[in-house]
Amino acid sequence: MSKKQKNISLSNLFKDHPNRKEIIYLSKKDKDLEFLFLKYPKFPSFKRPKGFEGLVRLITEQQLSVASAKAIFLRIKKLTPVFSPRQFLKISNSNLKKTGLSGPKINYCNILANEILSGELSFRSLHKLNDDELKKRLCNIKGIGEWTAECYMLASLGRKDIWPVKDLGLQAAIKEIKNLDSRPDEKEMHNLAISWKPYRSIVANVLWASHD
Repeated sequence: MSKKQKNISLSNLFKDHPNRKEIIYLSKKDKDLEFLFLKYPKFPSFKRPKGFEGLVRLITEQQLSVASAKAIFLRIKKLTPVFSPRQFLKISNSNLKKTGLSGPKINYCNILANEILSGELSFRSLHKLNDDELKKRLCNIKGIGEWTAECYMLASLGRKDIWPVKDLGLQAAIKEIKNLDSRPDEKEMHNLAISWKPYRSIVANVLWASHD
């Protein structure tokens, strides 16, 4: 297939996609991405709720498989009629542990809930910050590191240029698509993605799809 034919195929394949222009741009920048977009034209976008619920779910997902984290989170949701900081704090630690949520993660979620209730953390103000400021603010909360903050911006806020270099799934997908001998480290992940700016979130989504 010629380059012109590939471009026509991509244009037709993604003609109704909300990120059509970005996908074509990325495909022109990197032939490996072009291959992925053609192979996974219906790749899903990583989505999580905004606010407290989204952050609790991401905390739950830290260092766990997708399936295990989902099961734990669904058990947590059954314990509260409304998923809010106030209602979450009413759940006893013993009941939260029964869901499979670890002690440290229970502590992190309680800290987050208290920050929101005290007014120290306002999602309305948080969501107005640029990417760097928002990431820094979230990382100031105990239990929220770079991965959680970046995934919140990507999956909950839909920001287009987020690239979670610490994500093991992305590292594995990059190793495969780039035919590397080993998983790239964080510096390599950063360097490999420079040409994909300002649409690295889209790349992350199609890479996750290829890895899953």
